[in-house]
Amino acid sequence: MYELSEEDIEFIISEICSCDSLEESKKLYRKYEPILPDCKFIFASDNGATPGFAVNRIFSNGAVVHSLFNTSKVWVLDRETATEMKGGRSTFQIDYSISLDSQALSYLEPYLKGNLSRLPKDFVEVFRFISRDEVFVDPIPYTYENLHNLADKGDKIYEKLKAYEVLRSLDVDLLEKEETVRSTLSEAELNKKAQEHIARMHMNLCDKVFMKALTFRQQFVYSCLLKMVLIQFKKPKVSTYKKITEFIEFCDTDIATLPAREIALAKRYFDLGANLPFFGKIQKNKADTLDVLDGMAWDLWHLRQLEESITVRPNSNARYFFPALLTFDKAFIDVLNAYPLKACAYVEGQNRPMPFYNGNWFELISDDKDIQDELLNRFYSQESKSARNTRRDALDRNISDIVRKLETELKTFMRKVPEHKIA
Repeated sequence: MYELSEEDIEFIISEICSCDSLEESKKLYRKYEPILPDCKFIFASDNGATPGFAVNRIFSNGAVVHSLFNTSKVWVLDRETATEMKGGRSTFQIDYSISLDSQALSYLEPYLKGNLSRLPKDFVEVFRFISRDEVFVDPIPYTYENLHNLADKGDKIYEKLKAYEVLRSLDVDLLEKEETVRSTLSEAELNKKAQEHIARMHMNLCDKVFMKALTFRQQFVYSCLLKMVLIQFKKPKVSTYKKITEFIEFCDTDIATLPAREIALAKRYFDLGANLPFFGKIQKNKADTLDVLDGMAWDLWHLRQLEESITVRPNSNARYFFPALLTFDKAFIDVLNAYPLKACAYVEGQNRPMPFYNGNWFELISDDKDIQDELLNRFYSQESKSARNTRRDALDRNISDIVRKLETELKTFMRKVPEHKIA
């Protein structure tokens, strides 16, 4: 039998995920399933499996639990489930977790530590939700984002992780009766759990392979944001079309990847400028601009981390793992709402998600059909893809140089900005 190449597999997966309807995707999957490797597909759907509590939820204070999809259910396709469905139905175990972003943990910390005794009514909703036995939350975004800060801010990080352990062990009865936040654990137990978190962070920090991958991924997104801002600052009166073309040229040439979400975000930024909430703090002469961009890069990286989390199974008995994010950041929520996934696919055993965004991606870039065709022919031909593949290996070695070059260029527009250290 002919063995499919990696490009063949990606093409078939793209065809399945890009269908106009779920029914068409299922039909195409059945056609290709015998020759595909062990692939898994997850589609946003009004029918199908419920991914635990990793579904979109809005609290009255503006906080949200946000999944990667914009539906409360998902439809999954894989060899085992498809076989079971031939008998009428498929039953399988799922796993999920809700990650607290750094801002969420900061917002909740004063109440978790007892520094603020009166609990705002809208916060009660968040605490009641998290305190349910069946709701699982994790601090991964905060811990990963602060690995490089362990030496300088170890005590502060420790206190936040201790607050997180209070969150995981809330006294539900006290919360219901008095709307008071208190842990069921003793002070010694909370300290022990916080110390265990810190120990895991130190282990990650000492893992050179892990830290290299983490740093690369965050710098990749940071470089995209730097380039967007450079284009916007240097050419404020140039058309959005010319700006987005320049940005895609950078993605094609310098980082050898065309990241769909970042390209769509760049288009919105070029249209709206500082009126786009996510870029609201980015101004030419602000001294903290590079640090703000660095934090924004972590936000976008957390989305990529959620996508990658879909491909892992912390519980080996679960067939699928569904991640979500709890955040209070309204500007970030705007980004989350703008680019929900239509589908996500991966090959079992490979931590490489293939996300497909809702709607026509080229229409996110431009409403002009001629422009869409030009971009498609120029950057998405097989020749362009092959050329990027040959350049991508060098990116791992060059990403820090690319970041430094972009920072240096950006600082010519921001005379008051201090030197920004690259981790």
